[in-house]
Amino acid sequence: MFGMTEPAVASSDATNMECTISKTEDGKSYIVNGRKWWSSGAGDPRCKIAIVMGITPNKKKLRHQQHSMILVPMDAPGVSVLRPMHVMGFDDAPHGHMETLF
Repeated sequence: MFGMTEPAVASSDATNMECTISKTEDGKSYIVNGRKWWSSGAGDPRCKIAIVMGITPNKKKLRHQQHSMILVPMDAPGVSVLRPMHVMGFDDAPHGHMETLF
């Protein structure tokens, strides 16, 4: 699954991205917090890993330098496939593009 597009912002400009990727206090893992839609392949039962694009906030860097991608197991706590999406007017369910929550 690849997740970049977000429902609340114009995702054609990645600097608008709201999904955040941040380290936990102990630095041993990450927290992904956001909603993606048109997440390609998320509905396929063979999909076990998500590639999620988000911002890694850093005030020392320009907006366009704060993006990262992270691999997230689809069965990780907090990962939810919410619903199938229509793609160019076609129903893409059950194995296609989905709205996902992290």
